[in-house]
Amino acid sequence: MALAFIEREERLEPLGEGVERLRQLVAQEVIPMLEFRRNIPLLGAPLQPGQTPLPPRSLLQRHSFLEIGVILEGAMGLWWRGHLTVCRAGSVVLIPPRCPHLPHVPLPQNLAHRVLWLIFPPHQCIAHQCAWRDGVHYVGTYCALDDDELIYLGRSLWREWRQQDEWSPLVVKGYLLALFGRMLKAPARPAIPKYERLMTPLPAQDPLVDAVYRFLWSNYNHPIRLKDLAAAIAYSPAYLCRHFRQKTGETPFQALRRIRLEVAKRLLSLNLSIATVAEMVGFNDPLYFSKVFTRTVGTPPTLYRQRFARSRR
Repeated sequence: MALAFIEREERLEPLGEGVERLRQLVAQEVIPMLEFRRNIPLLGAPLQPGQTPLPPRSLLQRHSFLEIGVILEGAMGLWWRGHLTVCRAGSVVLIPPRCPHLPHVPLPQNLAHRVLWLIFPPHQCIAHQCAWRDGVHYVGTYCALDDDELIYLGRSLWREWRQQDEWSPLVVKGYLLALFGRMLKAPARPAIPKYERLMTPLPAQDPLVDAVYRFLWSNYNHPIRLKDLAAAIAYSPAYLCRHFRQKTGETPFQALRRIRLEVAKRLLSLNLSIATVAEMVGFNDPLYFSKVFTRTVGTPPTLYRQRFARSRR
């Protein structure tokens, strides 16, 4: 089975509709699904550990925070500890912190799927819906939910999932209902960490330049090598770099760094930790991220976050 970077992503809805669309999704689909099911299928240990080789390390995701995914429709392929697991509609995925994984792996049947994701970085809950259909990854608005009770429920759900005793299925279902019920009341706002393109005027419509920007915006939170970019665009690395620089005045990797830092500035407005922001925009080392941010933006990320917080008061 071939694994590749995401080649194309599109928005599910306009930014201004994202929060209301999320609440409708929870009220009309997620909560009724949880209420209807007696037991909630949870992704636990793989069925055949180690039987399937891992994808390239550059593609694997490994986050420092808990992730919860609810499969709303279809079936999603998920690499999970050395095994490809098929997650079907109605199941819930709990991905532990620092666990190597890769969602949206194409299945032989090329099944479409739709997923609601919640992530729990320190002192935050961020939710978004995404869908995979005919090779296109559709991504909804990232919504920041500012509610301590919601964060507490997420942590409690994770603790119960790890215990796995005879009462765990009942308790887990209760926590899930409470979690998503709370989402209907929690203050929410667009987080805007992705797909709001930088306002970079191009001198002319150019298919190659547009393809490079689309690839960078779709994959900026992953390690990107020149050969990966060239393979996705189907041009030689030398020609790609030369043409892109002639048209834009910058190299592809200068554009990538600019995109990452622009997204980082928006994420810092959510009061996330520096390490979490660095990870979410593709930097493996928070110290290196801080150096690059300070050198480029002119102020350290901690000070930038403090200034933004004061401006909102």
